[in-house]
Amino acid sequence: MKKILVLLFSIMLLIGHSICAQNNLGNAGTQKEKKPIYFESGLNASLPVHIMMYRTHRLAIGLNARAGKLISKKIELGLRFDYDYRFIRKNTRILTPESTLPERASHNNFSLFSLKPNIQFNMNSHWFWGAETGVGYVLSDEDRKIGMGFVSEYASDQQFGICSGLYVGRYFIISPNKNKFGVSMNLTQFLALGHAENSLGLKFNYRFIN
Repeated sequence: MKKILVLLFSIMLLIGHSICAQNNLGNAGTQKEKKPIYFESGLNASLPVHIMMYRTHRLAIGLNARAGKLISKKIELGLRFDYDYRFIRKNTRILTPESTLPERASHNNFSLFSLKPNIQFNMNSHWFWGAETGVGYVLSDEDRKIGMGFVSEYASDQQFGICSGLYVGRYFIISPNKNKFGVSMNLTQFLALGHAENSLGLKFNYRFIN
Protein backbone atom coordinates (compact mmCIF):
# COMPACT_ATOMS: atom_id res chain seq x y z
CA MET A 1 0.00 0.00 0.00
CA LYS A 2 2.78 2.38 0.93
CA LYS A 3 4.53 1.62 -2.36
CA ILE A 4 1.35 2.43 -4.30
CA LEU A 5 0.92 5.74 -2.42
CA VAL A 6 4.54 6.68 -3.06
CA LEU A 7 4.14 5.79 -6.74
CA LEU A 8 0.90 7.80 -7.04
CA PHE A 9 2.49 10.79 -5.27
CA SER A 10 5.51 10.62 -7.54
CA ILE A 11 3.29 10.51 -10.62
CA MET A 12 1.27 13.49 -9.39
CA LEU A 13 4.44 15.50 -8.79
CA LEU A 14 5.69 14.62 -12.27
CA ILE A 15 2.38 15.62 -13.89
CA GLY A 16 2.22 18.88 -11.92
CA HIS A 17 5.79 19.73 -12.84
CA SER A 18 5.08 19.04 -16.52
CA ILE A 19 1.93 21.22 -16.50
CA CYS A 20 3.78 24.12 -14.86
CA ALA A 21 6.63 23.83 -17.35
CA GLN A 22 4.24 23.78 -20.30
CA ASN A 23 2.34 26.81 -18.98
CA ASN A 24 5.54 28.77 -18.51
CA LEU A 25 6.74 27.90 -21.99
CA GLY A 26 3.34 28.73 -23.42
CA ASN A 27 3.27 32.12 -21.71
CA ALA A 28 6.80 32.90 -22.83
CA GLY A 29 5.95 31.87 -26.38
CA THR A 30 2.80 33.98 -26.36
CA GLN A 31 4.65 37.04 -25.09
CA LYS A 32 7.37 36.55 -27.67
CA GLU A 33 4.83 36.10 -30.45
CA LYS A 34 2.74 39.16 -29.56
CA LYS A 35 5.64 41.63 -29.42
CA PRO A 36 3.28 44.38 -28.21
CA ILE A 37 5.78 47.24 -28.68
CA TYR A 38 8.27 47.66 -31.52
CA PHE A 39 10.49 50.25 -33.17
CA GLU A 40 11.26 50.89 -36.85
CA SER A 41 13.26 53.47 -38.76
CA GLY A 42 14.45 54.14 -42.29
CA LEU A 43 14.77 56.50 -45.24
CA ASN A 44 12.30 58.77 -47.09
CA ALA A 45 12.23 60.01 -50.69
CA SER A 46 9.44 62.14 -52.17
CA LEU A 47 8.43 64.62 -54.88
CA PRO A 48 6.00 67.56 -54.58
CA VAL A 49 2.72 67.00 -56.42
CA HIS A 50 1.06 70.37 -55.81
CA ILE A 51 1.52 73.03 -58.49
CA MET A 52 2.88 75.76 -56.17
CA MET A 53 5.79 73.81 -54.72
CA TYR A 54 6.34 71.82 -57.92
CA ARG A 55 7.26 75.08 -59.67
CA THR A 56 10.25 75.65 -57.38
CA HIS A 57 11.27 72.38 -55.69
CA ARG A 58 11.88 68.73 -56.51
CA LEU A 59 13.29 65.75 -54.64
CA ALA A 60 13.27 65.46 -50.86
CA ILE A 61 15.27 62.88 -48.95
CA GLY A 62 15.18 62.25 -45.23
CA LEU A 63 14.82 59.97 -42.25
CA ASN A 64 11.92 58.64 -40.22
CA ALA A 65 11.46 56.72 -36.99
CA ARG A 66 8.30 55.12 -35.61
CA ALA A 67 7.36 53.48 -32.32
CA GLY A 68 4.30 51.25 -32.52
CA LYS A 69 2.09 49.22 -30.21
CA LEU A 70 0.03 46.22 -31.26
CA ILE A 71 -3.60 46.62 -30.15
CA SER A 72 -4.72 43.48 -31.99
CA LYS A 73 -3.54 41.36 -34.91
CA LYS A 74 -5.05 43.90 -37.29
CA ILE A 75 -4.58 47.27 -35.55
CA GLU A 76 -1.51 49.17 -34.38
CA LEU A 77 -1.12 52.61 -32.81
CA GLY A 78 2.11 54.50 -33.35
CA LEU A 79 4.04 57.75 -33.23
CA ARG A 80 6.22 58.75 -36.20
CA PHE A 81 8.96 61.37 -36.47
CA ASP A 82 9.85 62.52 -39.99
CA TYR A 83 12.66 64.71 -41.31
CA ASP A 84 12.76 65.71 -44.98
CA TYR A 85 15.22 67.97 -46.79
CA ARG A 86 13.76 69.27 -50.05
CA PHE A 87 16.03 70.47 -52.85
CA ILE A 88 15.48 73.41 -55.15
CA ARG A 89 14.49 72.79 -58.75
CA LYS A 90 17.43 73.25 -61.13
CA ASN A 91 17.53 75.97 -63.79
CA THR A 92 15.03 78.17 -61.99
CA ARG A 93 14.67 81.91 -62.41
CA ILE A 94 17.80 83.93 -61.57
CA LEU A 95 17.26 86.19 -58.57
CA THR A 96 18.30 89.83 -58.42
CA PRO A 97 19.37 92.05 -55.50
CA GLU A 98 15.85 93.50 -55.53
CA SER A 99 14.22 90.09 -54.97
CA THR A 100 12.07 89.86 -51.86
CA LEU A 101 12.69 87.40 -49.03
CA PRO A 102 9.83 85.07 -50.13
CA GLU A 103 11.23 85.10 -53.69
CA ARG A 104 14.70 84.18 -52.46
CA ALA A 105 13.31 81.49 -50.16
CA SER A 106 11.29 79.98 -53.00
CA HIS A 107 14.60 79.27 -54.74
CA ASN A 108 16.35 77.69 -51.79
CA ASN A 109 16.29 74.31 -50.06
CA PHE A 110 14.30 73.79 -46.88
CA SER A 111 13.81 71.26 -44.07
CA LEU A 112 10.53 69.87 -42.77
CA PHE A 113 10.22 68.23 -39.35
CA SER A 114 7.01 66.51 -38.30
CA LEU A 115 5.66 64.49 -35.37
CA LYS A 116 2.55 62.44 -36.17
CA PRO A 117 0.48 59.96 -34.13
CA ASN A 118 -0.88 57.29 -36.46
CA ILE A 119 -3.04 54.21 -36.75
CA GLN A 120 -2.02 51.26 -38.91
CA PHE A 121 -4.20 48.42 -40.20
CA ASN A 122 -2.58 45.08 -41.07
CA MET A 123 -4.49 43.36 -43.86
CA ASN A 124 -2.35 40.24 -43.37
CA SER A 125 1.20 39.39 -42.26
CA HIS A 126 2.64 41.33 -45.22
CA TRP A 127 0.33 44.12 -46.44
CA PHE A 128 -0.65 47.17 -44.38
CA TRP A 129 -2.06 50.68 -44.67
CA GLY A 130 -2.39 53.60 -42.30
CA ALA A 131 -3.24 57.23 -41.60
CA GLU A 132 -1.48 59.84 -39.49
CA THR A 133 -1.73 63.51 -38.54
CA GLY A 134 0.31 65.83 -36.35
CA VAL A 135 2.38 68.99 -36.36
CA GLY A 136 5.03 70.13 -38.84
CA TYR A 137 7.83 72.71 -38.60
CA VAL A 138 9.67 74.21 -41.59
CA LEU A 139 13.13 75.80 -41.74
CA SER A 140 14.28 77.53 -44.94
CA ASP A 141 17.98 77.67 -45.81
CA GLU A 142 17.40 81.26 -46.92
CA ASP A 143 15.96 82.47 -43.59
CA ARG A 144 14.84 80.34 -40.65
CA LYS A 145 12.01 82.75 -39.85
CA ILE A 146 10.16 82.41 -43.15
CA GLY A 147 9.41 78.68 -43.04
CA MET A 148 6.92 77.85 -45.82
CA GLY A 149 6.17 81.55 -46.31
CA PHE A 150 7.55 81.50 -49.85
CA VAL A 151 4.23 79.92 -50.96
CA SER A 152 1.88 82.83 -51.69
CA GLU A 153 -1.11 81.24 -49.89
CA TYR A 154 0.79 81.16 -46.59
CA ALA A 155 1.81 83.92 -44.20
CA SER A 156 5.31 85.32 -44.64
CA ASP A 157 6.50 83.52 -41.48
CA GLN A 158 4.61 80.22 -41.88
CA GLN A 159 6.84 77.86 -39.90
CA PHE A 160 4.17 75.67 -38.28
CA GLY A 161 1.41 73.66 -39.93
CA ILE A 162 -0.58 70.43 -39.72
CA CYS A 163 1.21 67.45 -41.31
CA SER A 164 -0.96 64.50 -42.34
CA GLY A 165 -0.50 61.41 -44.45
CA LEU A 166 -1.96 58.24 -45.90
CA TYR A 167 0.20 55.24 -46.73
CA VAL A 168 0.06 51.67 -48.00
CA GLY A 169 2.90 49.19 -48.04
CA ARG A 170 4.33 45.71 -47.65
CA TYR A 171 6.64 44.00 -45.16
CA PHE A 172 9.29 41.45 -46.13
CA ILE A 173 10.54 39.00 -43.48
CA ILE A 174 14.33 38.99 -43.65
CA SER A 175 15.37 36.79 -40.72
CA PRO A 176 14.03 33.78 -38.76
CA ASN A 177 13.26 35.95 -35.70
CA LYS A 178 10.86 37.95 -37.91
CA ASN A 179 12.80 41.17 -38.31
CA LYS A 180 11.02 42.96 -41.17
CA PHE A 181 11.92 45.29 -44.01
CA GLY A 182 9.02 47.49 -45.11
CA VAL A 183 8.36 49.52 -48.24
CA SER A 184 5.42 51.94 -48.35
CA MET A 185 4.00 54.61 -50.65
CA ASN A 186 3.04 57.80 -48.81
CA LEU A 187 0.83 60.76 -49.72
CA THR A 188 1.60 63.58 -47.28
CA GLN A 189 0.59 67.21 -46.87
CA PHE A 190 1.50 70.39 -45.01
CA LEU A 191 -1.68 72.31 -44.16
CA ALA A 192 -1.94 75.89 -42.90
CA LEU A 193 -4.35 78.80 -43.44
CA GLY A 194 -6.65 76.52 -45.43
CA HIS A 195 -3.97 75.68 -48.03
CA ALA A 196 -2.18 72.31 -48.41
CA GLU A 197 1.09 71.48 -50.15
CA ASN A 198 1.22 67.76 -51.02
CA SER A 199 3.99 65.31 -51.79
CA LEU A 200 4.14 61.68 -52.90
CA GLY A 201 6.98 59.37 -51.99
CA LEU A 202 8.38 56.13 -50.61
CA LYS A 203 9.57 55.03 -47.19
CA PHE A 204 12.05 52.18 -46.67
CA ASN A 205 11.93 50.98 -43.05
CA TYR A 206 13.56 48.30 -40.95
CA ARG A 207 11.48 46.95 -38.06
CA PHE A 208 13.55 45.87 -35.08
CA ILE A 209 12.59 43.01 -32.75
CA ASN A 210 11.65 43.86 -29.15
